Amino acid sequence: MLRTAFEFVSEELNAYLRRKDPTNFGNEEIVVISSLMNPDNTFAVSTEGSDVSKIILTLINLEEDRIAESQYNYRRVDERIEVVNPPVNINAYVLFSVFANNYATALRLLSYVISFFQVNQSFGEDEFPQLNAKVAADKPWQKVGKLLVTLHSATFEQQNNLWAALGAKYMPNAIYKFKTMSFIDLEPKAEAPSITEITIYDK
Repeated sequence: MLRTAFEFVSEELNAYLRRKDPTNFGNEEIVVISSLMNPDNTFAVSTEGSDVSKIILTLINLEEDRIAESQYNYRRVDERIEVVNPPVNINAYVLFSVFANNYATALRLLSYVISFFQVNQSFGEDEFPQLNAKVAADKPWQKVGKLLVTLHSATFEQQNNLWAALGAKYMPNAIYKFKTMSFIDLEPKAEAPSITEITIYDK
């Protein structure tokens, strides 16, 4: 599900950039999904070329959404009842960092990111039928129901700790909170035959 959400958002943001600035971004994939640093402490995104510009999507934190907690699910399959564990509801914090050889270009790209999410604050299949287009029919647990996206503000201290943990030099960035993604595998926890008859014994 995380991959589904990230790939969808990156494709939509790339399309938005091409619409807004076809001269500069008409044939390029600016948005990439990547960590910032490799295990050997080198920058994870290719910087070859004299005019490289990238918007890098990086997952930086997950939190369980306790408010959306639910009970066991019951579903009927043929003539039996299956009990399925309740979904795990997750909020994902995503770092949009901008790398560019020209600092002014980096600021312009960051502005496009903010504008994109100002226009699109939620993503569902009704408005975006391509949301789950890449999910195979036999893997329904990879589908995204609806994404709600909000800008997350971090203090200077939190920013400092984040970039130290990432092991990267500070870049222009914005953090967005993706909520709520429900992870559920419909493999049954238990099953029982359906109740087809009720008998009352009157003593």
